[in-house]
Amino acid sequence: MARQRWVRTGFCLALILFGLQESGRAAFVDEEGTLEVIGKAQTRVSIRLQDSEGFTQPIDIKMGDLVQWRNLALIEINHDLMYLTRELDILYPLRALKIRAKYHLVGRFLYEAVYNVGPRPFRDVRDRDKENIDKFKQSYDLWEFYVDLSRGPWFFRIGKQNLAWGETDVFRLLDMINPLDNTFGGPFEDLDDRRIPLWMLRGSYTIGTIGPISSTMIEGFWVPGTWDARVSPIAPAGTAYSAPFPDVGMALKIVHPAKQMSNSRWGVRLMGLLGGSFNFTLAHYKTFSDTLGVRVGVTPGLPVLLSTNDAWQEIVFKDVQITGASFNYCEPRTDIIFRGEFAWFWDEPALIPDDNLKLSDTTIPLPPAIVDLLSDLMGQDLAMLGFDSLPVNPTGGTIPKKDILRFMIGLDKYMWIRSLNKRTTFFLSLQYFGQWVPDYDERMRQPFALYPKPLDFAAIREIEGTFTFLANTNYLNGRITPQMVVAYDIRGAWLVMPSVLLLREPFRFMIQYSAIAGQFTGFGGFRDRDQLTFILTYLFN
Repeated sequence: MARQRWVRTGFCLALILFGLQESGRAAFVDEEGTLEVIGKAQTRVSIRLQDSEGFTQPIDIKMGDLVQWRNLALIEINHDLMYLTRELDILYPLRALKIRAKYHLVGRFLYEAVYNVGPRPFRDVRDRDKENIDKFKQSYDLWEFYVDLSRGPWFFRIGKQNLAWGETDVFRLLDMINPLDNTFGGPFEDLDDRRIPLWMLRGSYTIGTIGPISSTMIEGFWVPGTWDARVSPIAPAGTAYSAPFPDVGMALKIVHPAKQMSNSRWGVRLMGLLGGSFNFTLAHYKTFSDTLGVRVGVTPGLPVLLSTNDAWQEIVFKDVQITGASFNYCEPRTDIIFRGEFAWFWDEPALIPDDNLKLSDTTIPLPPAIVDLLSDLMGQDLAMLGFDSLPVNPTGGTIPKKDILRFMIGLDKYMWIRSLNKRTTFFLSLQYFGQWVPDYDERMRQPFALYPKPLDFAAIREIEGTFTFLANTNYLNGRITPQMVVAYDIRGAWLVMPSVLLLREPFRFMIQYSAIAGQFTGFGGFRDRDQLTFILTYLFN
């Protein structure tokens, strides 16, 4: 029955895509050519290439199982109001002030079918938590909507939008303004497809030349907390790309930021061009950290903890301020573009299990026989989890904070490799991401637990580093584009993502292999998610 539903859904999707090929040719709606309608329809299917292990959920997913069937449609409207400004009296103030105006709107429709037609473990996940999974697997959103106003050196963008600062690829660094949606593809999706738009006020002023610096511009943004306090969502337990959080036998509570002015995001940056080829940015802003605050919470005022029902795991989203700079420079002799980015994260939440997960500073050791009895009653090995004592006057854990310096040095180069491609150059990009904790504590840990011990967390070193490499070229006048993306964590984790993109406008078809291997550190926490992905996209304009 499930297989029949799968076939019917795929057949209907194919009819939609081919129907769009015949009817979806609208571009400019009005005679003046100021109103444009474009969009895309996409289906994405991923097959798991290894059995699940560790804390990946569901644990009984096998090699060859379907783990993703995401269907996406985007409708985009761009409207330059220049003509209407001249014709409509209601827009007279814009005409009188000589303000150029236009708006941009995107509607997004998403449906993840794997929880209805996929393997039994995913359907079981939905059956156990039907309300949450049904909300998670489908959405119909006003994805972006903003108005652009410009006059002379002034520019304003007001509405729901993305704002990306920085120079990095594959991973982000200074680009921390918008939250990311990692719930549908984890680290295997492109950054541009993961950013979540926010309701934002953004403005810039072009200053011009100041001494040796040209093209000087200052830009600022503000996301009022009463308008929008969204953060990166956490995938529901049991979904295909949920993070491997440890199961310590406690309930999980997620504390989202409240919609209040104190939770506003804001920032400012200064940009300029030095010497005709050295672009730089200086920035400072406040946002919500990608690093989650994790602690054990307890019922307030409880004199003695008698049951794990009185304690829970708590995930807290903490705001963080970031001061940073970026640059890019084109070296004319070699035609190499050098890029760099530096960001100081002030008071970022850290995981030190002795602080985050403690229940009390005062404990009473329990006899082994009592620990064994409670373990049998609760179905958890309390000794392995570290709960072999009884806390007195428990207050729960705290979330320590650390200042962290992160940086990236990279270079880009177009070059000929004629033995592989006689007609088109290759684009090569190499980056090094570094991290340094000045006030390092050797007890610092990553929030991902090691297998098979839930509280055996991977350590964080004082200095961490990751290399990334990207290479692509194209054949047949751009109709075939192979690409290779590789990331290597110096602790011993590898991420490899080769892909091939085939263009036959208006269709685009991509095959991508994604694999993670090595140590359980950083992105290595997803090392049992190797997959093969097929993406079919139809663009109409």
